[in-house]
Amino acid sequence: MSVGAIKIALEISLPGSFIYVFTDARSKDYKLTHEVLQLIQQKQSQVVFVLTGDCDDRAHVGYKAYEEIASTSSGQVFHLDKKQVNEVLKWVEEAVQSSKVHLLSTDHYAGVSNTWQMPFDPSLKEVTVALSGPAPNIEIKNPQGKLIGKNEGLKELLHIPNSAKVVNIKDPHPGTWSIKTSSEGRHSVRISGLSNIDFRAGFSRKPTLDFKKTISRPVQGIPTHILLNTTGLFSPARADRLELLSVNGDVIKTMPIRYFPHREPYGLYNISEFIPQMKLSFYESQALTRMDSYFNEYQVFLFQILNLLALKCSEILGLTYHLSPPTYAPNVFMPPTTPGYYLQNGAINCQVQSLIPFTLRFSRDGRKLGVDQLFSESVNASWEIEQVTLKDEGYYECVAVSNAGTGKARTFLDVSEPPPAVTVEANITAAPGSSAVLTCHVISTVTFNLTWFRGGHDARLDPGAHVCPTCPCKWTIGASVLVHPRNQTFQTGDEVRIRCTATGHPPPRLLWTHNDMFIMASSRLRMTPDGVLVIRNMQKTDGGAYGCIGQ
Repeated sequence: MSVGAIKIALEISLPGSFIYVFTDARSKDYKLTHEVLQLIQQKQSQVVFVLTGDCDDRAHVGYKAYEEIASTSSGQVFHLDKKQVNEVLKWVEEAVQSSKVHLLSTDHYAGVSNTWQMPFDPSLKEVTVALSGPAPNIEIKNPQGKLIGKNEGLKELLHIPNSAKVVNIKDPHPGTWSIKTSSEGRHSVRISGLSNIDFRAGFSRKPTLDFKKTISRPVQGIPTHILLNTTGLFSPARADRLELLSVNGDVIKTMPIRYFPHREPYGLYNISEFIPQMKLSFYESQALTRMDSYFNEYQVFLFQILNLLALKCSEILGLTYHLSPPTYAPNVFMPPTTPGYYLQNGAINCQVQSLIPFTLRFSRDGRKLGVDQLFSESVNASWEIEQVTLKDEGYYECVAVSNAGTGKARTFLDVSEPPPAVTVEANITAAPGSSAVLTCHVISTVTFNLTWFRGGHDARLDPGAHVCPTCPCKWTIGASVLVHPRNQTFQTGDEVRIRCTATGHPPPRLLWTHNDMFIMASSRLRMTPDGVLVIRNMQKTDGGAYGCIGQ
């Protein structure tokens, strides 16, 4: 049940967390992978798998779920013996860095050797190269073309000859470095660094500078704009262009970033519209920034950042199973519990995020409430309840259906007595030396304590004040009610009237019951303001005991 455990970890952890999964078996609950991929894209967290076993079947969907989760989150899958776990734990301690940024994230489904030209700028304090795959090998050359070894600052964090290698360089000199990676089989490469320069991207159907109006992934075939927010960049450095990369690091599309020198806030860019196509397996964003002669010989210097945004399509490159629909179904959010106050207005709130039109439906216990509503994009919707009663308590579901799939969430309406309602009189003017009486009105159906405060402190502690709990404060006095007539008979089809008179301060609100069940107004039942219950077209089931309650 490892995928379910990852889901829980993502739900309770902070955005940008690092999650490490240690297991010796493939997952049985791989059907939850779709939900995990959605959470990863929302939280932008990284998931790394350390496997000491895989049930001897790496073609099984339960194992491939690990690869997909790792790839989407810029994580990796490491295979090792149980005796090597301590080595991995030492690397984990080094890897968990709060300011880590992704520089390169690629996956390869066969043995291959690649050489990456990586421009490092002065903000990079550290670079880590991690390769997971059989017979891993990493070679790093500095801008002068010299091979870097232990004597030049290369540190080996992890080396398991048959499955993994991780190396690290601290304080690399600015310039274009060469990183060569190779493996004899299926493998992944992750290059990360420590830097205060990073960026965040959001997708929207319309141009916007508000991240609240974007979502974390684009939608297949839908015209999409990208909102890019760079952090740690200061003038004259700026984003120059954004590149969309395939899962193996090939550039698919280059998009220029328009610069507005006088627009605030600095570093926020809206990039021109594009249409995501099915052939794209993953989206990685590569932001290139320009530096001026401040860096001496690096008069035009490129700084590269990569951030896996993972547009998943129904065909995952190289994998033998599909996820359909992809992760573009509407996202639906509801709080676990919604408070409802007895006999007051209530609302069941539902937030839906979607880039494409969808139909929204509220239901309770499988029964549809009202009519379906059509929305063109993200919305905050609600189901209104005019007067909340105990009959309204229970679970409510919000369902959003689009061409890309279905999203749903549910909440529990918890009905309770409303809190006391307190009103006070307007400002009171009193001459120096005279007495001033401050009054308050409290309406409550439950027992309560009343305390006066002055300047945030209990007024009873003020020697100049006298707090009287019974006289100046106008408490609600319990109602006294009388029903007339006490008894009456009827025939089917009759109209019957029962009158209730009540006294109290303030004038009580009247509630009617039938056989100890509260009565709700309907086409046959009406409660008049002067206390008369009118029942039209009497039925046999209307017989019984009627009660009047004053509140």
